[in-house]
Amino acid sequence: MRIILIIIGVLGVVLGLALYGPGSIAAMRLDIVPEQAALTARMDAVTEPLRTERTDLHGAEDVEPGPDGNLYTSLADGRIMMRTPDGQWLDVANTGGRPLGLAFGPDGDLFVADALRGLLRWDGQGWEVWLADRSAGGPLVFTDDLTVLDDGRIILTDASLRHAYGDHIMSFLEADQTGRILSVSAPGEYSVLAEGLAFINGVDHDPATGIVYVNETWTGRIWSLNPDTGVMDVLVEGLPGYPDNLEFDAETGLIWSALPSLRSADLDALHGKPLVKRLVWRLLQINGLPELPDRPPLVVAVTPEGEVRHIVQGPVSPADGVTGVTVWNDELWMSGLDRDGFTIFATPD
Repeated sequence: MRIILIIIGVLGVVLGLALYGPGSIAAMRLDIVPEQAALTARMDAVTEPLRTERTDLHGAEDVEPGPDGNLYTSLADGRIMMRTPDGQWLDVANTGGRPLGLAFGPDGDLFVADALRGLLRWDGQGWEVWLADRSAGGPLVFTDDLTVLDDGRIILTDASLRHAYGDHIMSFLEADQTGRILSVSAPGEYSVLAEGLAFINGVDHDPATGIVYVNETWTGRIWSLNPDTGVMDVLVEGLPGYPDNLEFDAETGLIWSALPSLRSADLDALHGKPLVKRLVWRLLQINGLPELPDRPPLVVAVTPEGEVRHIVQGPVSPADGVTGVTVWNDELWMSGLDRDGFTIFATPD
């Protein structure tokens, strides 16, 4: 009997170390809605792109139409670039960090969510830091995306308080739910509108109603948000991929969301079993990550009532998935955080 107790004790210690010892994963429980069957049935259609452009430009995370009629983008090397309607590409500025989301204020000022520096404003000659990254003594950990309301308030997503830029895979495996949405009124002045979100990401608003739309990546969900009250409602969930950046097209009233990867049913299922996930993590440390889902160019267009109006899916290729999408000059421009150049599709009818 004593030997049996010793064996049980040893096994308990080994199990405890596997679950909570050095190098263990801080797994969290996250119950999410599976991919909608109706959307899955629409995923067989593959659309060929019209063309690609500027494959020498890497990591165009966001693509944002400017009030001057030009298209702006943020690159992995820190540059902000502008494309004119006649095809010229011009350097605008360099943040010296990693610019992600771009947005223009009502007076035409350019604001940037920089993952390494924080919330920045371009004054035409240099960068003004409105909210700094935590590494520089500020409150932000993973500055992700932003939109500027008509009254000048900036709605900003801080994707995670646990994992900074470059560590999103660990955030996903943990089912990290520390993301928050901030309302910034002036340099250094902000309030928290919402928190406890599973990698809160792309954000934009409808200028006619003031309603804000936000992607929550790990849940496959898009929220609507009242920026005055902080009340959030689920707009749509069960998307066929993990939504990243989001753009509102005022001309059609559609919310366009880029999905850089198809959903993984196996990984999603683990989010509801944190203890099992902790054990699986030990196997992954030995064997490496499993094969990840396909990452074709993939975007959805959703109405303000939550109907998925369009799904545009390009062919699978070795390239990374798309994280940014916008409608510009009647075309769909797609780009990605770790992707070369731009892939342009026809805008669906």
